[in-house]
Amino acid sequence: MTSNEDGVPAALIAVEIKALRKGRGIRSSDLDHRLGDYLRELTGGAAGGAAGPRQVLAEELAALAVKLPDDLRLAVLASIGQAAETKQMTRFGDRVSWLAQQAGRTDRTILRRIGSAEQLLAEEVAGELRRRRSSPVSGSTGWYLDEFRTVLRLDTPTPEFHERRRIVATRPGLDQVRAWWDVPRDAGEPRAALTAEVLYGGRLVKRLDSKGNAFEFVIELPTALEQGDEHEYALILRMPRGDLKRQHYIFTPEYQCNAFDLTVRFDLDSPPAWVREVRGETVRTFDPPKPGKENLEPDGAGEVHVRFDHPVMYLGYGLQWDLPDRADEAPYR
Repeated sequence: MTSNEDGVPAALIAVEIKALRKGRGIRSSDLDHRLGDYLRELTGGAAGGAAGPRQVLAEELAALAVKLPDDLRLAVLASIGQAAETKQMTRFGDRVSWLAQQAGRTDRTILRRIGSAEQLLAEEVAGELRRRRSSPVSGSTGWYLDEFRTVLRLDTPTPEFHERRRIVATRPGLDQVRAWWDVPRDAGEPRAALTAEVLYGGRLVKRLDSKGNAFEFVIELPTALEQGDEHEYALILRMPRGDLKRQHYIFTPEYQCNAFDLTVRFDLDSPPAWVREVRGETVRTFDPPKPGKENLEPDGAGEVHVRFDHPVMYLGYGLQWDLPDRADEAPYR
C-alpha cells in the first residue's frame, strides 16, 4: 500500500476515486453515501444532500487534476462524468468508449490510462489533505484536539461520561479552555441536570448555561501553555437516566480533532437490540434511530469500541443503539 505522511494513504484515496466511476459517476443520486472518508474530508463535510458535496467535490478534483498531464486529466475527469462531453452518459463503459474514440486507442488501453490517472490524482488529494491537516483549525479557542477519548458507562445507576482530552495550544499564554455539550430534549421538557467534575489536568471555574440544549464548562489549566504545547485533562459527567433523550453518543467536531475514540459499556443484564457505528453522517441520517446493515456486538464485558482518525468537521461520529426499554439514551456531542 502506498501511503503518505500524517496517515493519508494515496492507495486508499485511489480506491475511493475509482468508486466514483459507477453509473452516472459524480452525478449519481447516491453520491453522498458513496463518498469515502478521504474524499468526504476533501469536501470539508459539505452538507445539503448529494448536491452539496457533488459541487464541492467537482471543484476540488478539477483544481487538483490541473496538475496532471492533459491526457490523464481528461481520462480521470471523463471517467467520473465530470468532463463536459461525458456529463450525460449514464454508464462508465460509455465514457470509456468515448475516451477510446477521442484518443484512437482501445478500451483496454484507456482503462489502464484511467487507472494511472486515478493514482496520480490520489497523490494530489493526499498532498492537499496533508496541507490542510498541518494548519490547525481552532477558531478563536486557541487550541485544537489531538485526541478525544470517551468511555460512556450505561451499566451504572447513573450514566457516566468519562472524557479525556489531549489538546495542543495554537497561541501563547493559553490558560483556560472550554468544553461543551448538547443534550437534546423534547419541546416543553425541563433542561437536563448535567453535572461535571475535573478528574485531573485542570480546575473547573465556571459553568455557562446557554439557552436550549447547550452546556459549557470553563476549565482553568494548571499552567499557561505556549504555542505548540500539549496538555491532557479529564472530566466525568453525570445526569439522571431519564434526562438522556437520544440513544446514541455522537461527536460532531466544530474544530480540528485528530482522533476521536469512543467506548460504550452496556449493562450485561439489559443488552441493546442493536448497535451501529455512525461515521461521518449528517443529523438526518442518525435521527430517528435505525439499525445498520452491519451491526456491532458488545464483547464479553458489554463494551463496544470505535475509533475515528481525523473526523470531518460538522459531521457526526460515534455509536447509536436501541435498548429495549429506551431508557439509557446518550446525548448529542
